[in-house]
Amino acid sequence: MKINVGGLIEGQELSTIKITNRAFSHGDAVKEVLRLVNGEIKDWEDHYFNLMASMRIYRMNIPLSFTPEFFQEQINLVAQANNLSNGKITFFTFREDDADLLKASINYIVTIEGSNNKWEFLDGDAEIDVYKDFTVNTSFYSLVNAQRPEEYIAEIYRLENEYEDLVLLNNDKRMARTLKGSIFVLKDNILKTPKSSEGVITSALRNNFIKVISKEEDYTVEEVEIFPFEIQKADEVFVLIDGVGIQSISQNRKKNYQSTETKKIFEIYFKD
Repeated sequence: MKINVGGLIEGQELSTIKITNRAFSHGDAVKEVLRLVNGEIKDWEDHYFNLMASMRIYRMNIPLSFTPEFFQEQINLVAQANNLSNGKITFFTFREDDADLLKASINYIVTIEGSNNKWEFLDGDAEIDVYKDFTVNTSFYSLVNAQRPEEYIAEIYRLENEYEDLVLLNNDKRMARTLKGSIFVLKDNILKTPKSSEGVITSALRNNFIKVISKEEDYTVEEVEIFPFEIQKADEVFVLIDGVGIQSISQNRKKNYQSTETKKIFEIYFKD
């Protein structure tokens, strides 16, 4: 697999990073995750402005060269280098280890994970549980897709217990998000998802998904406060994952779910 490192295409196995690099030593980096579909960068403008907003929040010195055209060009370079037209794109930006932190230059890495599908509908056995060892920050981390060390611990717990995903709670013990993305709970054709102030990571995909599904007569979309017990009452549960698509959830404890409506919702939004 080839990656784009600061505009240079090179093999992933040959790429190196200095141990003094701030992305490695401090987690001083932000990223944007999106999808390439039939060679088209989906919702690229929304993703571009989302990345720029994240870099500003991190007070990075955004280079003048970081234009919308530059953003598209760097993604297309790595896609063409790998001869891929469908897949998950990660645009990762970080500060270099310059002596003067206030004037630190910015570098970037663009990667692609190829796929045979335009978007992924992940079905089958997929159990989810509520993680209670920590709560998520509802202000700063709800704005930026950045390093979250506490979630790495939760990821180990997930793997040890063979869960597909974990629901993360905020300080009020309400659902914020999952490890993988934005959670949606369907009951009697009412589709509920935590509102942004509950600890939702800013997502261009989520914003556009809610706009589209809200226009459908068959479903009512509500961004509300959701307590974990509502998962047990749901007809169906799914997770919207940036750069991937939808993960349908089949089980939470002794509660089992179907995915009939989730599949219909997937086909509505990801029809292209």
